[in-house]
Amino acid sequence: MTRMLDMVVPPTGEALDAARLVAWIVPPGQAFKSGDVLVEIETDKSIIEVPAHEDGVMVEHVVAVDGVVNADTVIARIRVEGEAPAQESKAAPLTASAGRAEAASAPASRPPQAAQAAPAGERKFATPAARRVAAERGIALDAVQGSGPNGRVTVADIGQARTQARDGGQANVREAWAATRHGDMRLSLWEAEARPGGPTVVLVHGMFGDRDTWASLAHALSRAGLRVLAMDLPCHGQTRSQATGFEDVVDTVADAIASHCGGPVTLVGHSFGAAVAARVVSRPGVGAEALVLIAPLGLGTEIDQSFLTGMTHASTNEAVQRELTKLTVSGMTPSAAFIDALRQGTQARREALVELCRSAGWNGVQQLHIGPDLESASCRCTIIHGRRDTIIPWRHALNAPPRTALHLLPDAGHMPQWEAGKLVADIVLESMSTRR
Repeated sequence: MTRMLDMVVPPTGEALDAARLVAWIVPPGQAFKSGDVLVEIETDKSIIEVPAHEDGVMVEHVVAVDGVVNADTVIARIRVEGEAPAQESKAAPLTASAGRAEAASAPASRPPQAAQAAPAGERKFATPAARRVAAERGIALDAVQGSGPNGRVTVADIGQARTQARDGGQANVREAWAATRHGDMRLSLWEAEARPGGPTVVLVHGMFGDRDTWASLAHALSRAGLRVLAMDLPCHGQTRSQATGFEDVVDTVADAIASHCGGPVTLVGHSFGAAVAARVVSRPGVGAEALVLIAPLGLGTEIDQSFLTGMTHASTNEAVQRELTKLTVSGMTPSAAFIDALRQGTQARREALVELCRSAGWNGVQQLHIGPDLESASCRCTIIHGRRDTIIPWRHALNAPPRTALHLLPDAGHMPQWEAGKLVADIVLESMSTRR
C-alpha cells in the first residue's frame, strides 16, 4: 500500500520567517531511501540538508530552486510505502540534518560536533527505523550521536552520519586567520574536495555583510569540486582589522590571497566588495584568472545613501529590518536573532563603518571608479546585476568596458546571489571554464 504526502519545511532550530530553497537533490520520479538527503535549504545564510524519514518516491517539486519558503510551505509531494501511522497528518515535515547547518549566532563554517561512541558495554538506544537504515547502510550505531530523547538515534542522525562519511567525516569547511599589513582577517575555507593545486574562488562580501552571506554560493562551488575562500572584510564580522581606507582594504584582501592561495584565483565580489575585487586583480602575485562582479560599486554616480546611513545609524532591530528589505525584490529578511546580532555588531563599529562608507558613497555620490581596473585587467571579467536593484542602478553596468561579459537578471535586486543563487553559481562556473 502506498500513500501520498505533502512535504513541508522541517523544524530547524532557527526562525523560518523566510528561508530559501537552495537545491533539489532528488528529482521528480526518482526513488529514495530513508536517510537520503532530498533537498537543501538556506536559513540565515546557512545550509541545511533535509533527509527522508522513510523509503519513497519524489512525485513533484512544488517550490523551485531559489524559491522563498517558511515553516508552513509545502515544498514537494512524495509517495511512501506502508500504512499511515495513527497520528500522521497529510503534511509530512521531515527532519533537517545539521551537517551543514549552524544557528545565526554562530559561524556557518563551524564543523558539526563529532560523534562520540557509546562506552563499551553500554547499549545504544535507537528507533527501529534508525536501526534498519543503519544496517542497510553499513553504519555502526555506536559511532552515531543521537539527537532524540536521552540520546536516542533517529533516522535523521543516520542521514547525518552518512553525509559526514561522504565528506570524509567532517564538514569541508575550516576557519583560519590571515595576517595582513593592516591587521588580522578571519577566513572560511571550503577545501575537503578541492583538487591539489587547483583554482580557488575568493568571495568578497559587500558593506554590512560577512563571509557567512556567501554560504549558499560557497556550498555550490565546493560541491563542484572547487576550493573556496570567504573572508570578513575589515570592520566586519570577526576580522580584527579596522582599516577604513579603500586601498587599505584592498591590501588586506591581497595579503589574505597571497597567504592562503597557492594556485590560480577567481575573484567574486559583491557591491563594495566588487570594487575591492576589481582593484585586487591588479595587485602583484594575486594570479587572478577570472573576475565576477555582482551589483558592483564604481561604474556610475548614484548610490542609495539612505541605505548606508540607515544601516550605520539604526538603533533598533526594526530599523535594521527596514533597510534590509531594500536588498531584495521579495523584501526577504533574515530572522530576528540574525538582525539583532547585525545591529549590535554595527553599533559597536559605527564610527569605523561610517568612515568606510564614506570611501564608497557620500551624499548619494559614489566615490570609487573601477572602469580603469576592468579595462586593464588581464583576466576574463563578468558582471551580474539585478534590474530591480534599488541600491546601485543596474544601468551602471553598461559603463563597463566592451569586453566585459554582462548578465542582467530581470527579477533580482541588489542581492542576486540570494535571489538567483543557482544561476549565479552557474555563471561563476562558466566564467572559470572560459579562458581568454
